[in-house]
Amino acid sequence: MSDQNLPPDGGTRGEFVPSIRRENRQHLRVLEEAAYNGWQIPAEAAAALPREIMAIASDPNASPRDRIRATELLATLRKHDCEAAINLDRIMRLDEGSATDRIQIMQDLPDGALQAVAAALAPKAEPCPAKPRRKK
Repeated sequence: MSDQNLPPDGGTRGEFVPSIRRENRQHLRVLEEAAYNGWQIPAEAAAALPREIMAIASDPNASPRDRIRATELLATLRKHDCEAAINLDRIMRLDEGSATDRIQIMQDLPDGALQAVAAALAPKAEPCPAKPRRKK
């Protein structure tokens, strides 16, 4: 059964109409382009984006594919916000003259930690087996 012919469930973005579903899908595509390509979005519009995306993600009339894409877009927006906060923190530290990264040198590592580091750095004992070749 095509997702265009699904029965209406009283979605959050209006009653079931195929043209509304197509319009929501196009709206989602534009929002994805903006998020993934780093468009400069005014602060007022950026504040409304999560609400709009969440409406598509929670709309039972939307196709499962569109709901998944909307959820992925929300995760991407959250990731971008975290990266922006980290970069802002680094810039503020540089302006203050303090270190941007903190590295702590330890004189003694416990035996378990040394073994874990050695195991991580050790080459694999057995190479991957070669694929069998086909006969000509």
